[in-house]
Amino acid sequence: MVTSTAFPPLRAQDQTLDPDATALGELRRSDDVVDTPAELWRRMEEDGYLYLPGYLDREEVLAARRDVMTRLAAEGLVAPDTDPMDGVPGPAGSNRVLDDVAQASAPLRRLLYSGAMVRLYERLFGEEVRHFDFTWLRGIRPGRGTAPHGDSVFMNRGTPNLLTAWVPLGDVDLRLGGLMLLEKSNQLEEFRRGYHTRDVDAYCENDEEAAELAKAGRWGWNGVVSPDPVQLRADLGLRWVTGEYRAGDVVTFPMYTLHASLDNTSDRVRLSCDLRYQRASEPVDSRWVGASPTAHGSASKRGLIC
Repeated sequence: MVTSTAFPPLRAQDQTLDPDATALGELRRSDDVVDTPAELWRRMEEDGYLYLPGYLDREEVLAARRDVMTRLAAEGLVAPDTDPMDGVPGPAGSNRVLDDVAQASAPLRRLLYSGAMVRLYERLFGEEVRHFDFTWLRGIRPGRGTAPHGDSVFMNRGTPNLLTAWVPLGDVDLRLGGLMLLEKSNQLEEFRRGYHTRDVDAYCENDEEAAELAKAGRWGWNGVVSPDPVQLRADLGLRWVTGEYRAGDVVTFPMYTLHASLDNTSDRVRLSCDLRYQRASEPVDSRWVGASPTAHGSASKRGLIC
């Protein structure tokens, strides 16, 4: 077995990833072609993602981090008697999505929704762009990371030409547990015809239990494609790619790319956010726009006869 020597043993969903070079690898950089849209699209189609190290201004990212971490200290997610920039876990135990904190943070919103980020997506799409109003800000405490999934099942009521941006708000080493992507999974036609057509907010009206969950604004199916990242990779014959990230890096990918995160095996909170951009001229998923997006609440549920 030829191992991927760039990495120590890595864990995801409490499992050790296969270290063989055919199963685990480093992200390919695309900062060398950031001003060439045709090549960016070619690489995104070929690999399933674009990795742009140092694309954002590091000091702007760190300013946004300080503002957010200070707010999280007030909520107890970060220990209030420490430097917020250190990300020492506080007494609050939730890994909830922190959209309310994101909305309140002017430095974060400037970073994500103006300047270099807008220019990147205008360059890619070649026209005016828009973003979702909802921001998936995540303060991930030590423990399991996010299970493998595709973004399509959470946001497929608008254009399919939607791009996710993943932005680490601070340096994220392998122990903190950053993003990992299943290379070339965007090309899997069987997933396009099956998994990617599903909607986590759709439910069977004739299923009493599912209907009750929907009325309460709760999920039935959580969108996970597989709880086992090791077996999923082996079944598909692809490989996981990841790396150590620094404040200023951006990873962007289409909603058909399967991805997850490494477990946080450190003693710190990992701070990152994911957001979405699309052409302004194309339909938008109404769950994620407006002054108060309905997200996965009861107003977003769709009943089907199954």
